[in-house]
Amino acid sequence: MGKLRHIAIAVPNTDEAATFYEQAFGLKRVRQSVSAILMSDGVISLAILDNKTSHEALGHNGLHHLGFITDDVGEASGRAESSGAVYADKAENIAKRFANRGQLQDGQLTADAQQQEQRKYVDPNGIKFDIVNNLHARNSWRLPV
Repeated sequence: MGKLRHIAIAVPNTDEAATFYEQAFGLKRVRQSVSAILMSDGVISLAILDNKTSHEALGHNGLHHLGFITDDVGEASGRAESSGAVYADKAENIAKRFANRGQLQDGQLTADAQQQEQRKYVDPNGIKFDIVNNLHARNSWRLPV
């Protein structure tokens, strides 16, 4: 069974947005890259995507996608697809995400990266979501699982 653990928004100024969520709700910055600032309250992660530099959020403003964590990404993906979801990722986006996280060494995925699973989909209403495993949530979203 999947659990909602991640919400992503796209904005033109990630630092300004992160400062707002720090001051207004006490969220903590847990990871930062050239394209995003990830924050957490310890249960749910808020990814603030830069809509000028994030290859996945260019030109987008507002709610971008939801993220679900599951023990078995393949099983959860199968259920999502049989319920009407459509796989919506590209090999070049996957490579860019690993590069942005510093998980490529000499063009190869690090050992930790090879164990992380993430699949991106669009639901029947056109809402983007991803499904990840525990290792991805701990590394990327910095959430205890």
